[in-house]
Amino acid sequence: MSWWSLANTEPKRKNRFYVSILAGGTLYAVSSISKPAVTIESKEYKLVNHYYKYPGIPKWEPISIKFVDSGMWGSGKAMVGGKSIESTTRSTSKTLWEMLLSSGYVSPRGTKMSSKGLVNVVAPEKAAMVDLSFGSSIGKTDGAVFEIHQVNGAGKTTEKWTLYNPMITKISWGDLDYASDDLVEYTLDVAYDWAELT
Repeated sequence: MSWWSLANTEPKRKNRFYVSILAGGTLYAVSSISKPAVTIESKEYKLVNHYYKYPGIPKWEPISIKFVDSGMWGSGKAMVGGKSIESTTRSTSKTLWEMLLSSGYVSPRGTKMSSKGLVNVVAPEKAAMVDLSFGSSIGKTDGAVFEIHQVNGAGKTTEKWTLYNPMITKISWGDLDYASDDLVEYTLDVAYDWAELT
């Protein structure tokens, strides 16, 4: 008997998911996302005239999120740059820019001369990315501020991935083309320390 002939069985579908972060609630603008992947390096040892393979340390691969800009970023209030804003009325392009600024990035135009004549150089830092770009993890010792929910036809979560200590590795504001009527897609690549499935 095949699975599709069983009435109480429903396979998971790619189009049934939602993403939530503390800085924005459920994200409405997400069009696609890659789920976590882990690579386990293998080590090889030679003993007499044979090679033996042993597992090494797991490495979690970055994920990629694609957005469209419908003028609605997410549900409820969002914390962007330490400020509470209504996330349902935020454009995707502006929110991604503010996430970059919240991470600690300062453009060369935004730098100021110190009293000694030196330019203050600021680089993004991990704590700022986790707390200000994805949501404040203050009071949450585990750094869990990013979740991917896969749901069934009734909207019940069947698979939840929690990404710990997410960090922005790339933001792309898409491309434009006079010959196309397609939606502009924005891409956010996120690295993280580890993920857990529940």
